[in-house]
Amino acid sequence: MARARKARDRRPSLAVWKFASCDGCQLSLLDCEDELLAVAGLVRIASFPEATRAWTPGPYDISLVEGSITTPEDAARIQEVRAQSRLLVSIGACATSGGIQALRNAADVAEYRSVVYAHPAYVETLARSTPVSDHVTVDLALPGCPVDRGELLEVLAALVHGRKPRLR
Repeated sequence: MARARKARDRRPSLAVWKFASCDGCQLSLLDCEDELLAVAGLVRIASFPEATRAWTPGPYDISLVEGSITTPEDAARIQEVRAQSRLLVSIGACATSGGIQALRNAADVAEYRSVVYAHPAYVETLARSTPVSDHVTVDLALPGCPVDRGELLEVLAALVHGRKPRLR
């Protein structure tokens, strides 16, 4: 039954991914309310942790990526996300430039780790907090903290309708 339903559902699949971030960009998308409902009807939401626990395995037509890459696990996971995504859009300052986490890039990460964590030996982190584009090919990047919700909706609508987004 599920396979037959999936075969009939020709809407593009959308996955939203979280890395090191405050979730503000996902919340900006949810804050679109009525506009989001119109867009949501045009896509099949395969993964969106802020909105639902439901998850569908890839591949995905559109992936929105929020957050910077800060751990070895993040670096491996973003490679998997890219491999499963036809289009990958980085959203927000964290994903496009490393975000607030990148402030640590000018300091000694080992020193920070020893001061911040009670058991620093259990914390694995990369030497730098980096944008998604340092690790994989990004098809479109939307900066901002948080991302501009109008631009985000425009990108989703454009991608769903197969046209180039009209951005400032």
